[in-house]
Amino acid sequence: MYQVILVDDDFIVTEFLSEMIPWEELGFTLNASFHDGSEALEHCKSKKPDVIITDIGMPVMDGITLMKHVRDLDSSTQSIILSCHDDFKYAQQALQLGIFEYVLKESMDTENIINILKRLKQKLDREKKISLESCKLKSLVQDNIVSLKSKFLHTLLEHRLNDKFECKQRARELGLDFSFHHCIPVLCYIDHFEETKNEYRSINLLKFSVDNLVNELNNQNGKSFSIFYIDSMFIIFYPLSHHTLKDPLQVIKESLTEIHKGLQNYLDISITSMIGEVSQNTINLIEQVKMMINKSDQRFYFKHGSIIRNEYFQFSTDNLYMYYAEATQELKSHIIKEDVEGLDVTIKKWVAFIQEHKFQPSIVREWVIKIVLDIKLKFNTLENFESTFAVSMTDNIINNIESVYELEKALGKIFSGLIKNMNSINELPQKNEIIKAKKYVLMNLDKKITLGEVAAHLHLNPSYFSRLYKQHTNENFIDYVIKTKMERAQELIDHSNVSIDKISEMLGFENKSYFFKIFKKYFGATPREYKYKSAESLVKN
Repeated sequence: MYQVILVDDDFIVTEFLSEMIPWEELGFTLNASFHDGSEALEHCKSKKPDVIITDIGMPVMDGITLMKHVRDLDSSTQSIILSCHDDFKYAQQALQLGIFEYVLKESMDTENIINILKRLKQKLDREKKISLESCKLKSLVQDNIVSLKSKFLHTLLEHRLNDKFECKQRARELGLDFSFHHCIPVLCYIDHFEETKNEYRSINLLKFSVDNLVNELNNQNGKSFSIFYIDSMFIIFYPLSHHTLKDPLQVIKESLTEIHKGLQNYLDISITSMIGEVSQNTINLIEQVKMMINKSDQRFYFKHGSIIRNEYFQFSTDNLYMYYAEATQELKSHIIKEDVEGLDVTIKKWVAFIQEHKFQPSIVREWVIKIVLDIKLKFNTLENFESTFAVSMTDNIINNIESVYELEKALGKIFSGLIKNMNSINELPQKNEIIKAKKYVLMNLDKKITLGEVAAHLHLNPSYFSRLYKQHTNENFIDYVIKTKMERAQELIDHSNVSIDKISEMLGFENKSYFFKIFKKYFGATPREYKYKSAESLVKN
């Protein structure tokens, strides 16, 4: 539907056109009516109608002046002039403005206006079709150029273009100037890439939009140019001039600041930029770019939107899994207690720990996913506990984290969902005692837990509680306690440096030999034998 507004100080005329013309049937929507040109102009500044039907003679602003201003706002707006004057001067002014039709009010009737609107719709449809075809063609050409530049870069990085003359010739064909002697590369990452890609719907549209704006801003600042390496990553090449009086690094930072602002303001896109070192020839430049790409996982420890020097660091060689049992227990405890504030503090603590030690990002993601899934599996033993996050959803959330600074938010989102679920099962009228008993065990694994103690906690007779638990779970309560403690013992042996004797104490066993006996019953080996077997298995793998 094409949008139409009416402008006439004669109320009878606007009423006639509003009521007598079948706008919807003709492919138009009548949006508004105005009795003065200045009011209509204010409307056009924000709404931009496709068609304006206006009188010539009006107070404050006449129709001719209105159309002149509207043409300045949008030259594609079509107009039909209504006039009481059969005067060549008015008709000539209308023709100069490209008015679609000039109608004398004395000859205006429903059939005449309908025929004019039918012809106008045909014209608008033709122009719309031509415009769409032109946009498609332009988009195809630009997409092809972005793709060709990317292929050219890959050819350089793979050393399949050794001839300097051919290299410069191919570059010139793509509008790239590789004739420089010294150059500084900048590796840029599109932040929140998955979200941004979904907003643009087409990856080609996203790349074209970014490439077009970045190169436009680069052209204003000299001969620098950008090339996409992959969908989420592009490289800006900054040739150095011997004539500049400024520090080259400062010039590049100023340019990148403008690019960051431009992408944010015009495309609502954030990028993170890493500035490389000066390269004195093309071979040195390509090697440096390859190294920057190979080290791109270090971006995990950079804030989104930042501009930084490319200073390489070594990821920590510490075993992050040695802290797994401790982190899991702390997080689990806060969720069981429904302690939102404590949970936030603990999440901040572990994210800060990861940030300080700079563990390999892939290991961090695996570690976090394992913690989340293990906690969810543990809570699935509680009656009616259903996590709001499926396994695949958890994987997607964590694996799509680009920076450690996003980790805190992601974990908060996941674990707050578990707390809400924990809160909801507490309100269930049935099996409430069973749920409370299991939560009590999970919160007191460091103590000696007896059936009588838990029954007293629930204000129930011990015999009644024992029968009730067996009836609803098909296992004895003490068997559940021992099983849960053994699972925790296994977790501590696998993922911590805590000694076997200390684990026995931590799980409330007063007699270490009894702990060893129970553990062997569950796992077919004593705790020490199990630990050695696990260590040997890790060495072999």
